[in-house]
Amino acid sequence: MEILILKSMIEGVHLAVYSSIKPGSIHRLRLDRDAQFLVSNTISAVDYIIEAIEYGERVRHGDIALTGVGIGRLLAKALRESYRWNGGVVYPSTIIPQILYSIALSHSNIDSYVRESGKVKESLNLILGINKWSEIRQVLDALKSVHRNDMYEHLTTTGITPISGIEGGVSFAEIFRVLGSKWPAFTSLDLIDYRIPEYVKKLLEYYKIYGSAENAIVALYLELIKDRSPEWARKTIEDILANRLIATREGAKKLFEIDTRMRKENISFKEYVGLLAIAAALAIYDGMRP
Repeated sequence: MEILILKSMIEGVHLAVYSSIKPGSIHRLRLDRDAQFLVSNTISAVDYIIEAIEYGERVRHGDIALTGVGIGRLLAKALRESYRWNGGVVYPSTIIPQILYSIALSHSNIDSYVRESGKVKESLNLILGINKWSEIRQVLDALKSVHRNDMYEHLTTTGITPISGIEGGVSFAEIFRVLGSKWPAFTSLDLIDYRIPEYVKKLLEYYKIYGSAENAIVALYLELIKDRSPEWARKTIEDILANRLIATREGAKKLFEIDTRMRKENISFKEYVGLLAIAAALAIYDGMRP
């Protein structure tokens, strides 16, 4: 199981980054340094993904309590290692869900995420319910130390401070729900509006239709951004999805045209790559292959 979870996380981010063509985002025809850094963030966190998997297994066997794992410390170490490995470019919205889902998959010991997503949700609920301030603080301090002040300040402006944490028992669930309002990948950890099983199911359905993980990821991406896109793009995206044009020359041409115009108008959906990465990882766990 350890190897399968690890391969799923690495392959998930690889496919999410390099699949083509994702208008307004990173894809293999519009590669920039962000593509390299996104994949390298996961590579830099490999040791901590493995550690997370081992912790999940030990908790499942009763060798250690979940509260004894030190999840805040684990996440903080992964973020700081990514900072060192990638010259200061860190994507917590990619690394954190990968590590937490690695623990949950290992702890729940499931054969299929789609069929048994409820068990994974139960495991995540235990993890995200941790509200020990010393754990939370380690993640917040790490965000500052890796210069993700945008995330740290977003949390503090919504009222999550050391005082509120100590007095109010702020949990990991609240931290990531707040971050999810701005960084979509964190919504995969929102157990109230738990949409990730739906995304994985759609991804696998598209995989059956197209026989290609790459095209399946593009289709899911289009669904994610469709309602957030300008009107001129939305109608074309709806046509591409309805008529299954992604694998055709006509579809590729339309996607490239949308992408070109979005870039000219500075419309970006790059933050959705992290959400695609975790959805792809879970689909790979269920048998999707490149």
